[in-house]
Order: sequence, then structure tokens, then C-alpha cells
Amino acid sequence: MPPITILVGDKNGISGTGFTAWDVDNIEEGFEKVYNCNWNNLENSCSYAITGTTEEEIVNELLNDPEKSKETYSKIKVRGTAQIIFRQALLKAYDSRCAFCDFSFSFSFALQAAHIIPWSKASISQRLDVRNGILSCANHHCLFDKGLLTIDNDYLINFKSNIKHKAISNYDNLLSYAFHNKTIKLPNDEKHWPNKEFLFEDRNANA
Repeated sequence: MPPITILVGDKNGISGTGFTAWDVDNIEEGFEKVYNCNWNNLENSCSYAITGTTEEEIVNELLNDPEKSKETYSKIKVRGTAQIIFRQALLKAYDSRCAFCDFSFSFSFALQAAHIIPWSKASISQRLDVRNGILSCANHHCLFDKGLLTIDNDYLINFKSNIKHKAISNYDNLLSYAFHNKTIKLPNDEKHWPNKEFLFEDRNANA
């Protein structure tokens, strides 16, 4: 998309040093792209709101009936908005606590939504399915995505102790002791628990 944030500047219309959406040495071309874009032809990522549906209602749809996540996804379509809503649903399902270490923080930005089957490989019905997600802190999200933490079908954490870098060897030992063979913190509602077929697929992908 055209770099619409280029329109935000100081009193002289100049973008600040934090502006990275466009080459600052070629600002004029960025402005041209924004002004010449036919914005009416771009898909509205919040089109569900036209009917009066709120973001909170979309989140509740995902939680109330995970089986209908494909139908819910069809109302959003735009990846950025869909992932924001998916994370909000997981925050509610997991009571704003990391499933691995039980970390909680008053600022919810410290917790992330990890997909079991990655977004790029997930089907339309899996992308917003809360059973294809695990709420985690940034550390454990990264380790899970890299396949160093997996979850078996009894919801026990398996830690692969194959990190060789000396700088994180102490963290390696800590994880081995603290998390290996421990049960993840599951949502209170069983219908939000991670889907065992998805977990199996994730373990196979990281075998």
C-alpha cells in the first residue's frame, strides 16, 4: 500500500527521523503514490463494522464457537486486522497469562499470540481458530516458533535441549528444569484448548 503515514509531519510537513515507510530521500514520489491512489478500490479491513458489528463482538464470536472461525475470518480478510483480533481472543481465553510460564503483566502488549500451525500454512478455518493459538510471552513464543518448545497431546511441554550458543546456555538449563514435562496453562474453557491434531502437525514439522 502507499505510505499513508508520510502525511504525518512537523509544522513544515517534514517527516521525522522515525519515519521508515518510504525512502526519505525520495519523499515527493511517496506523496504522489498516496495522492494518486484510488483508496476506494482498497478492501476495507473493518467492513464488518458497516453492519454495526464491533471488534469485541468478533472476538466473542471466536470464543463462543471456534468451529465457525472460517465464517468469522470471512468478515475480516485483512491479515493485520485478523491477527489483532486473534490475539485479543487469546488474551481472553488464557486470562492474559503465558501458557508456558504463567507470566502476566498489566500491559497486555507483553503477551503474544502464537499460532500452532503458522499463518502461512494454516487453512482459512485455522487462521482465527483459538484452538490453533497459544498465548505466550515473547521468549516462549520465539522458542515455540523455532520448534525448541513443543507440546504433546497430554499438553506437556517438551524442551529440545539443542541450543549450542554459550550466551544462552544458562537459559537452556533453566528451561530444561523449569518447563520440560510440565503442563501448559490451559484456558478455563476446554473448548479453547489447543487442538491435538494441530499440535501433532506442529511436532511433525519440527521433528
